[in-house]
Amino acid sequence: MYNYYYSAVDGGETPYTDLAIERRRADTDVKGVDYSKEHCPPGIWERVRVRSEEGARSIGRPCGIYDTLTVPRLDLLDEDGIADVQEEIAKRLCIICDDISVMPARILVVGLRNRSVTADSVGPKSATRVKPTAHIREYDEAFFDELECSEIAVLQPGVPAVTGMDTGRTVKAVCEEIAPDVIVAVDSIMTRSRSRLGRSFQISDTGIFPGGMGNLKTPITRGALGVPIISIGVPTVIDSRLFASGSSISEYQFEPLFISPREIDEITDNAAAAIGGAINQAFGLGY
Repeated sequence: MYNYYYSAVDGGETPYTDLAIERRRADTDVKGVDYSKEHCPPGIWERVRVRSEEGARSIGRPCGIYDTLTVPRLDLLDEDGIADVQEEIAKRLCIICDDISVMPARILVVGLRNRSVTADSVGPKSATRVKPTAHIREYDEAFFDELECSEIAVLQPGVPAVTGMDTGRTVKAVCEEIAPDVIVAVDSIMTRSRSRLGRSFQISDTGIFPGGMGNLKTPITRGALGVPIISIGVPTVIDSRLFASGSSISEYQFEPLFISPREIDEITDNAAAAIGGAINQAFGLGY
């Protein structure tokens, strides 16, 4: 759908970004795109809502909701700071479920990418933090009903280089087996803004498409899987050419390198703690 490294929607070749807020400055006046901004205890929420096909073509993203929370520094969060971010994400997950008319009685949480690569590990680390509950219902339905939580199943499908299987097809097969009401997919994503690198969370209802950081072939979308998707992405890498001096990125002939902050271990650990905790708080065992 889009070029792996670049997007032409900004009027030329520019470094790729997975953040809707960064695509053709979605926070400015773009026809068919609504933008709003609000402050919260840990940072700032920005909502981009793509309402029409014209808006979708303009910023190169499908129609839907894109909520982005940006905090000062993920790597510097203490336990209280992580708890504040967790609460905001939990509330936003519930809001999006209401927006898309989903009753999340049964949820499949998918931690995407490769835990062995630190910048790629937000998904698997977050999945590890989620407390699965679906098995409790199978063993003791009466006890499960007392918990008053959703049935949560957790999947870490890995990457094709490790498993030999396309990630999207793996998710689809599990989805067909357990029939969830919604899939919550967590992923590491790309940014072209230093101010959002390792500091933001994008929550969207449009799913995850091939391109960007990974080699996903089968999209994880409602159209492909027949199930509503809520994706949570944390930008962990940026195109190195954005740090080069010069008047135009197109002047640089070297192959792009994707770099992450030196604090990437702390960033991914704290992001995973906030995301996993938020999923537990919103749908599962929050204690």
